[in-house]
Amino acid sequence: MDKKGAAPASMIRIEKGQLQGLQVDSFVARRGEVWCILGANRSGIHTFFNLLSAESPDVAAEHFYCTADKAILSFNRQQQIFEAELKKDDSDFLDRFDPGTPARAFLPAGEIDTTLLEAFGLSSSLEKGYRELSTGQARKLLLLAECMRIPACLLIEAPYAGLDQRARIELDAALLHLQSQGCCVLMFVSNSVDIPPWATHLALVHAGELAWQGAYHKVGRESGQRSGRGIPTQLLQRLQQQSPDFKPELTQAWTHPSGQKDGAPVEVKRETPLIELRQGFASYRGRRVFSGLDLTLHRGEHLLITGANGSGKSTLLHLICGDHPACYQNELYLFGTKRGSGESIWEIKRNMGIVSAELQRNYHVGGDVLSCVVSGFFDSIGVYQKPDHAQIQQARNWLAWIGLEHHSAYPFKSLSFADQRLVLIARALIKAPPLLLLDEPTQGLDEANRAAVLDFIEGVAAKKSSTIVYVSHQRDEQRPFFVQHLDMDKFTQAN
Repeated sequence: MDKKGAAPASMIRIEKGQLQGLQVDSFVARRGEVWCILGANRSGIHTFFNLLSAESPDVAAEHFYCTADKAILSFNRQQQIFEAELKKDDSDFLDRFDPGTPARAFLPAGEIDTTLLEAFGLSSSLEKGYRELSTGQARKLLLLAECMRIPACLLIEAPYAGLDQRARIELDAALLHLQSQGCCVLMFVSNSVDIPPWATHLALVHAGELAWQGAYHKVGRESGQRSGRGIPTQLLQRLQQQSPDFKPELTQAWTHPSGQKDGAPVEVKRETPLIELRQGFASYRGRRVFSGLDLTLHRGEHLLITGANGSGKSTLLHLICGDHPACYQNELYLFGTKRGSGESIWEIKRNMGIVSAELQRNYHVGGDVLSCVVSGFFDSIGVYQKPDHAQIQQARNWLAWIGLEHHSAYPFKSLSFADQRLVLIARALIKAPPLLLLDEPTQGLDEANRAAVLDFIEGVAAKKSSTIVYVSHQRDEQRPFFVQHLDMDKFTQAN
């Protein structure tokens, strides 16, 4: 309660709203409350977030109010910053790597709150350029900037995506600090595991409506576990029983595609390692990211890579696929050929299928959804060669398998983050390459789709036609088919 017993001020209020296909009879979020909005990827939760985030939303409602003093952290916002940084990239002009805008410049001017800075684990990263930050570090930086401003309302899409366990604890501490200052926090999540135990309220978006909302019961908070026990059992079961958009029959249908011609992946002799790295290392601006890494990967030796944010997991994958300059400085062999011995990047990548946050960020060219899937045959961002009929049909099959067959002509950039991720998974798998590099492929997916993708990948491992290199922060993604486990924390220098 506020002074004189007045009710806390409403930060968001909706009465009898029709929000672009989403039905909201009544919703009120007040100062100091922490709401966790839960919903599957295509439940309407993406629409709800976008409408609350918009400056002038298109809303048909008896009453609609959303405070103007709000901070927004979304995948779209991160993409906008990334593309702005690309436009300012002077690497070619400088003839050296341009690290981008210093992290410090994203924070409010004046004295920096060292308590929050330490809570986010960014004390040693303020002088780094934005493009030097890992995905998790960049996400924490933008959150830190908003937390230091203390907005009246904070909207966060998939708050824990890409964060390691320590970073999740750091984020919890920062958001609790915001709540203590009276900020209303709305966290939009697709998995019940991401409901923080300290949330005050829950809401469930299901089948295009706000199906349930209420206070988060003590039984859900005091356990110290992230769980969905504060949600009525019937509604939680409806969420968990939702059919995935990623179809389970894919495991049986997945084969080397017809129509794959001159650019087809090469056959690799079974005794030849797919990857061999000796005393591997990588640096940025003289700062060593990791060093002393020996790795040998043969066919069928599926590899799980773990480690903290900034430990070099994604950097290692960039090294392997040729997107990091240190690939020429290392003693690195791919498919039996020493890197830097005259092979082209296309000769390397035609043997790989890649899913990563960086690929998703970089896929900002114009083009429709079908073209994005087809581009997997050519390992390009965009399509610059004419695909044949068999390749187009294979791409259409994939869109049907991920439930987007009616979106083939939509711009790729118009899709939600989760649907973009499913399209990029299809792009990576379409040619059934010898090596699959999957950097947190399930990021942003709801429970049903995350389980379906993991089950499919396990099926790929069983078929023994592709070898999987998989990066993950999630403990439940450490499936038994992984033969090797690489902990990058063991090879990371203090930074």
